[in-house]
Amino acid sequence: MTRVLVAGATGYLGRYAVSAFNARGYNVRALSRPQSVDKLSSPGEYLEPAVRDDIDDLFVGTATDPDTLDGLCDGVDVVFSSLGVTRQQASHQDVDYGANRTILDLASAADVERFVFVSVERPDLWGSLIEPREAFVSELHESALSHTVVRPTGYFSDMTAFFEMARRDRAFLVGDGSARMNPIHGTDLAAACVDAVDDSRREFSIGGPDVFSYDEIAALAFRVLDKPPAVTHLPKWVVDAALTAVGPFSRRSAALGRAFSAILTTDVVAPETGSHSLEQQYATLATRD
Repeated sequence: MTRVLVAGATGYLGRYAVSAFNARGYNVRALSRPQSVDKLSSPGEYLEPAVRDDIDDLFVGTATDPDTLDGLCDGVDVVFSSLGVTRQQASHQDVDYGANRTILDLASAADVERFVFVSVERPDLWGSLIEPREAFVSELHESALSHTVVRPTGYFSDMTAFFEMARRDRAFLVGDGSARMNPIHGTDLAAACVDAVDDSRREFSIGGPDVFSYDEIAALAFRVLDKPPAVTHLPKWVVDAALTAVGPFSRRSAALGRAFSAILTTDVVAPETGSHSLEQQYATLATRD
């Protein structure tokens, strides 16, 4: 059996990747921090599956601590990494660049055959937040290791923010709400990532099957919750001015706000893939609540 290492296995996409590789007949080794092991045995907050039973070999270590990763890539044929900072207090430099760079070095030393890495579509919109991740992408391209970089437009988990605003009776958007995007479900994206093992492209962009404006995403959330739509559009210049004022006190919050301001006012649409609908995702969230 082909053995794959899934780095970022406890995250949104990582869980779906574990299941997808397992379903395709791969032997799955999953990397998990000690404090996150229990998460693998229960569903995630964005409806992602419990995956402990799909893991053949659980490797417990901390991606930012190379001393805990001895042997991580031994016997591995393929490395898949969606490893990155989400809500952790760790820095993007330490995780998005440093941890992935460590795994790349271990993969190269262990003669791994393929490396599949996930970044973002339109990294120019993300500003300083994405620079460490894209620095790693550049070094991956310069390496001798066969690889593919997958660039999704956005995850269904990201779209939960609009659902939660609707649940609280008002959604806030930057700009006029006309910018479009096609987010992708973890199952559909994970399937594409498994396909990428045999893909000769250095990079490819991918999105979900349905293209929405942000106004339409908000309206969908209200409709599923059976609530009248209530959307406030914030002028981009007002938001950007406020973020400039926030910057000296919280650089990270300001950087995140600037990224959202740019993304919510720019089309981010990629080739349409998959079959999972955002409406069904929202309906399932509403049922769970």
